[in-house]
Amino acid sequence: MRNTPSGVGARRAAVGLTGLTALAAAAIIAAPASLAAVDTVSVDQGNLVVGTTYTVSATLSGASIGLLVTFTDNGHDIGAPKMPWPPGHASIGWKPDTAGKHTITASQGPNSQSTVVQVADASLGSGSSSSGSGFGPAGPLGSGSSGTTGN
Repeated sequence: MRNTPSGVGARRAAVGLTGLTALAAAAIIAAPASLAAVDTVSVDQGNLVVGTTYTVSATLSGASIGLLVTFTDNGHDIGAPKMPWPPGHASIGWKPDTAGKHTITASQGPNSQSTVVQVADASLGSGSSSSGSGFGPAGPLGSGSSGTTGN
């Protein structure tokens, strides 16, 4: 049997506990980053125009892929938070109401991912025109054209 002073044994125990505490603290600090991850966010592509509905999708990973996902357009919520379904995927309908650059962000817990899209004004419509000439009860009506244009 080996005799050691009681102070040496207590110091060894304290060093062991300090190391274990530091390791546990490091794991707790690192944990939120690994809990959830938004891997990608995308918008149906094509020529995006004001007033048309598109699907915004996010792919998710990490231990907490079941957490609610929020979507924003230039910092403004797009609808209510969504439950990922199927697991690892969340999507929402988005109808831009202004032309220009839009930053679309998907967030889950402390993690987020964004994409920037350009939205054009909606077409103002197509025009129609007609022309003709004819005779009425009082004689020639003349000729001309009428119509609308998409200005």
